[in-house]
Amino acid sequence: MKEMTTRDFRNQSAEASHNATLRAVLTHATGYFMGKRAASLDAFPGRDEHFARARAARLNALSRLPELLEELERNATAAGTQVHWAADAAEARALITGIAQAVGARVIVKGKSMVTEEIALNPALEAAGAEVWETDLGEFIVQLAKEPPSHIIAPAIHKSRQDVAELFAEKLNLHGQSIPELTLLARQALREKFLAADMGITGANMAVAQTGSVILVENEGNIRMSTTCPPVHVALMSLEKVVATLEDAADLLRVLPRSATGQKMSSYVSVLTGPRKQGETDGAREMHLVILDNGRSGLLADPVLREALACFRCGACLNSCPVYQTIGGHAYGSVYSGPIGTLLSSLLLPPDQTRDLPYGCTLCGACARTCPLGINHPKLMLALRQRVAGERANPFAAAHSMLARHPLAYRFAATAARALDPHLELLTRLPGMSGLAEFVDSRQPPELKKPFSARGRAAKKEQK
Repeated sequence: MKEMTTRDFRNQSAEASHNATLRAVLTHATGYFMGKRAASLDAFPGRDEHFARARAARLNALSRLPELLEELERNATAAGTQVHWAADAAEARALITGIAQAVGARVIVKGKSMVTEEIALNPALEAAGAEVWETDLGEFIVQLAKEPPSHIIAPAIHKSRQDVAELFAEKLNLHGQSIPELTLLARQALREKFLAADMGITGANMAVAQTGSVILVENEGNIRMSTTCPPVHVALMSLEKVVATLEDAADLLRVLPRSATGQKMSSYVSVLTGPRKQGETDGAREMHLVILDNGRSGLLADPVLREALACFRCGACLNSCPVYQTIGGHAYGSVYSGPIGTLLSSLLLPPDQTRDLPYGCTLCGACARTCPLGINHPKLMLALRQRVAGERANPFAAAHSMLARHPLAYRFAATAARALDPHLELLTRLPGMSGLAEFVDSRQPPELKKPFSARGRAAKKEQK
């Protein structure tokens, strides 16, 4: 698979939109998720109240973030967890690689974690001599395929059952066809890795400041094994994932699985408060929590766009998005895709790498209607577009903005422009006029040569 980048989003999305096989797989998978979600929420008593409580828990945490992070560090340390702070991806990689080297970790098992993908952790660990295994089934599949994940909760959503069967045969010399068969083959391949692992690495769905606990949610049991079989567990958490209390965590857990996978509760919910205590038989003997910033503190200070940090990664906005359903996740060129991925990537990566991402949105509002936390993705997309437009400001855009505020001047300018229309292409060749080219389209069909306002008036007459 060729490398995808956010800079080339236009070309990547155009290419992906012509992939009929990809669209068919995405339509089936996202439709399945949305069907399960709808059924679960229809049977959820007091749904709107629970949504409001979950949103309040996230916004409260963001409003008190520095205070809660300090409380989390105190209580996690008191429970025996070693807490580390990472300002950026490079520092986080160095910290975790250093822990692995200090404990002599040769085999590392990982639970599904988008933030470890964000910082490109696996290549750093492998470069340091460790053998790294993704243990979530979807992550295991894309690791074998040497691809990044294409969905927040379903990393291999772009793969068909036949794709996975062929991949297992090629990479593992294991042969199966049905989903249960393929799942069993993956389990057999990974079980020995759990038993041999020197260290387990996970993300964190949330961390509780009140108790110093890390909460992990899953359906396969691989995270539980990654945190209990190896003697050392490292959890990597982006700093916005903290919540104030266990009650706030419970409010979020009532909503998250229903919105993500249509379940009342995920199969496994692990609440880890420090390493194994004396007399206990389960759990890692050593636990580390790495708290990552990587641009989030700057986003927290943004009064307009900070709302994006409220997301708890249920993935529902991706499943409801017509653009994601058409192009999939890889076309975005980032770990995070779809509506929330566009926002996070645009806010966490350098602006010159993500200018086109906010324009890959129809502003249909499906994401905002679907989001259980009430994040207004289209509003934030428009704010990003305004900023991009400001960076790209040119005299023609400024002139159009002025004319749009004065109807009479606009009509006069439009009339003059129509008179000049046959000569506009020639004007773009004059010195200093190249900026006009983006407004000129010589391919315009004849029926559109008539002014839009005139066509609108004619349509009204026909309706009458």
